[in-house]
Amino acid sequence: MTSINFNELASKSIPKSIIMPTPAQDAKYIFSVTYTDPEAMELDDLAYSASNIIPKEGRDLATYPPTLGHEGLREFIANDLKANRGNIKLNQENIFLSSGAGGSIETLVDAFIDDGDVVMMEEFSYHGSLNMFLRKGAKPVHVKMDENGMDTQALEDEITKNINAGVKPKFIYTIPVYHNPTGVTLSQSRREEMIEISNKYNIPIIENESYADFLIDGEKLPPAMIGMDGGDNVFYISAYTKLLGCALRLGFTMFPEEARETLSRVGFGTSPSHLTSMVVNEYLRENKNRYVQGVAKSLENKRDAMLRSLETYFPSTCKWSAPSGGMIIWVELPKGCNTWDVYDKALARGVSYNPGQIFRADRAGENFLRLTYTHNSTEEITEGISILSEVFNEEGFFES
Repeated sequence: MTSINFNELASKSIPKSIIMPTPAQDAKYIFSVTYTDPEAMELDDLAYSASNIIPKEGRDLATYPPTLGHEGLREFIANDLKANRGNIKLNQENIFLSSGAGGSIETLVDAFIDDGDVVMMEEFSYHGSLNMFLRKGAKPVHVKMDENGMDTQALEDEITKNINAGVKPKFIYTIPVYHNPTGVTLSQSRREEMIEISNKYNIPIIENESYADFLIDGEKLPPAMIGMDGGDNVFYISAYTKLLGCALRLGFTMFPEEARETLSRVGFGTSPSHLTSMVVNEYLRENKNRYVQGVAKSLENKRDAMLRSLETYFPSTCKWSAPSGGMIIWVELPKGCNTWDVYDKALARGVSYNPGQIFRADRAGENFLRLTYTHNSTEEITEGISILSEVFNEEGFFES
């Protein structure tokens, strides 16, 4: 019998392939994924919420959920955002639930991005989002950053450059809180300037605040742009996957009313499990504030363990961030180092990390890497950073 060549049957519109490092899989020291902190999870309370809500709402599982998702959870999200992220005018009818924050981004990409569209992004941008845009054929423009986030003057310069070349950017995409991968937070003044630029050139903002619940010991966060004056053209994305459990795959988008018709054409994306939404709604209403405080304490211990380990095992020729929140430390090695080239050697020793190149469309950033500190214990973090330093030293990265 002749085997079918399925490559010949592949859709002409199948997304473009993206070359990425070898997946971590069985690595002992996982510094490459922003997993939920397993030591902060409250499984007994989560189980209680599940056992409590199923008798009350379980029959709703017999039918398909509302188009936008669980009504009670959307109501909770709307109220929570108004209480914690600014003077937000929209309500639950302008929120749709998604399969994680990635599901939200994928929905916006499917609804609005065409091949060749220009999207403005930070100098380095989270590879998951970046790859979604790249697979759809978008052309990211990376805008330089500093300690206050995306440089808004550089943003406007790049926008005008593209407009003068006959190409109006489709979106400004940003992770303005504990930015992934650099860890910086967009300042209040930069947020105001970004909104002004968005309105001046009529380019909407995608504001991904997936890390807004992860303040450790820094200052109170600036308000979200969607709740600021002039922030009427902002799509706000966040998720509960990092907070409660990545496998829950639960995120959401708050969207401008004018975008409803276009989003409805793609069915508001792939909905999460309605059972997950029911349980999370029940759990958060009773536990969120207290739980967030516990997560912050656990992350503080792990962040500090990684910072101490870097100070102990990495030389002064290297630099790294000291984040006040989030899950990430951004490391800069000396010029000439290539973190992708030695990744497989580190992985063979049980350590995974993210080479800096995966955070740029042009694969620049060879001497950078991203480290996450959420998954392993403090003891494992120390062990893993020690091993990573040995690998880098063996490759000559630490030679003065």
